[in-house]
Amino acid sequence: MRRTVPLLIAAICGIVLIVTAFIPATVSWGETAAVWFDILAAIAFILGGGNLLKIHLRRVSDQSEGWAYSLITVVTFLLTLGVGLFKLGISPGSDQEFYGETFAHLTVEQMPEELTFELPVDLSAELLDEEIPASVRQQFSAQTDNETITQLRFRGWMNGGQRQDLLNLHQKLDWQCSIEQLADLAAISDQLAGEVRYLADHRALSVSGSLNEEEETYLRSISDSQTWQQATDRLVERSRAVTSYPISTPPANFQIPENYQDRITLTDNTMDVMGPVGPEMKSALADVFPRTRPFTEDQIQQYVDELAALPGGLTDVQKNTTTGLLKSDWTADQLIAVLNDAGVRQERTKSACELLAEMQAGEKNLQLTVQPTKPDVTLNAAQEDFIKQSTSNPATNLAAMGETLSTLGDWLPAQEAALQSFLQKTPTIPMRNRMIASALITGGETLSEEQFEFLLAGYREQHNWQEQMYGLMVKSHRVKYPWSGEYIAVGSPFWWSYEYAFKPLTATMFSLLAFYVASAAFRAFRAKNFEALLLLGTAFIILLGRTFAGVMLTSWLPESLSAFRIENITMFIMSVINTAGNRAIMIGISLGIVSTSLKILLGVDRSYLGSGDE
Repeated sequence: MRRTVPLLIAAICGIVLIVTAFIPATVSWGETAAVWFDILAAIAFILGGGNLLKIHLRRVSDQSEGWAYSLITVVTFLLTLGVGLFKLGISPGSDQEFYGETFAHLTVEQMPEELTFELPVDLSAELLDEEIPASVRQQFSAQTDNETITQLRFRGWMNGGQRQDLLNLHQKLDWQCSIEQLADLAAISDQLAGEVRYLADHRALSVSGSLNEEEETYLRSISDSQTWQQATDRLVERSRAVTSYPISTPPANFQIPENYQDRITLTDNTMDVMGPVGPEMKSALADVFPRTRPFTEDQIQQYVDELAALPGGLTDVQKNTTTGLLKSDWTADQLIAVLNDAGVRQERTKSACELLAEMQAGEKNLQLTVQPTKPDVTLNAAQEDFIKQSTSNPATNLAAMGETLSTLGDWLPAQEAALQSFLQKTPTIPMRNRMIASALITGGETLSEEQFEFLLAGYREQHNWQEQMYGLMVKSHRVKYPWSGEYIAVGSPFWWSYEYAFKPLTATMFSLLAFYVASAAFRAFRAKNFEALLLLGTAFIILLGRTFAGVMLTSWLPESLSAFRIENITMFIMSVINTAGNRAIMIGISLGIVSTSLKILLGVDRSYLGSGDE
């Protein structure tokens, strides 16, 4: 049995993989077999590791010949296994963590009955033949009666992604209309929207930022169940924890954003924050440096003159480069065009319920979209003049322009969003100055220390402040998956042992092998016969063609005889003769693999089981 089972496993896996390579419909079989192969490989690794420890520990215990090497093997094996398996000293993976969120454990079964939403329907039971999407599998269910679905049920709140997954399950209007109605029933209240959500896959109730008193009161009012109240208690406690973080002197124009003034306290060189800091909050705190705005000709010339007046001066090329970079910045006309494009009203796609109602009413030419009834909004002359004046006036707050533009004419929310998006994409003044500094030192040009200070002082301050805000976000974060980082992440113990122990030892081993190779080559390259002479001559040409001296030996040959230059002869041997030999060898290896695999699959060769005998 010990030999039969491994033989059957090898035969079945091999046959499945061969079949999947030729029949596309069976590709999923190969994926399943690969999963089982990984499981078996893991078991084999455990058995192999245990056998390694058994053998070497016995040598150490008996102090047999070479027991010191066995001790080194055991110690290094256990150390590598420990730091790699348990990921010691590795930061959690940033793509696995939920920065800015606090969690309280709550399974789907523990969700209160008040958050179970039911919708009476009359649908064909055939609609449930398709596999339910994984994102809703734990929360979505249906009640059937004979061949009819009579009720759809969803436990917890339904998010946009879950809604879309259910809509994509079927293209029939009655199904999609029912899902739209169920999604409306299971939508989270406006009082909690954007702040609280439920993640069924993580079995957790989540709050973004800090849960304020109004949100807490509403959350508690949903249900009186003990598990719900306990989950709310945990959210309140964890989301209101205060993090103190030491900071250097804030930037001169730093102000706590209005949205976060109830959560942040700044005293001396310490910032106290209530609740975790998310990416959005971190960006708001870090984005305090002024952004670039269009320069007039006079402002450009003043900038260039000020930079040229510093020790070191500027060459004509550097002056032209600086002028060109400043002129290539954005303009007021570009912003006006973006805002006018945002003022174009978009068509609205009809819901499935609207289309279903029209179809039931007898409509034959169904239109999928609804044309806008209101005209497009284009900036008027007063708004355009205000934008042109504001963009060149350093005293104007560009981000607050929307408030004034809304008083000068029609102004849509889409235009306000386009304005903020446009400004976010423009670089800050320190970033622009750094880009200018980088451009001015290309091509062998230099700058003085004073010029570097003029261009880079602001960027150093901005980078330092951004790093501090990132540090604040990390410190306030409550780790959810501590072992989610890559085991070979730079700076980790595993990475250190690989870079500073394994690689040097490998280099040492191959360095020693080089002497053995040279000795073997000396013995092999003796021209005792024609084959040895051919090998010696080919090796000599290849080695000589890879050196500078070899190339110089035949560099005098004219272009008409360039094929006889030693570097070209080397290339011919490697690309033609060597390739032909490699192909022959690979064909032989492939045939050997096929024949050996067939012998293993058919049970003819059982040497991998430990013996060729029965």
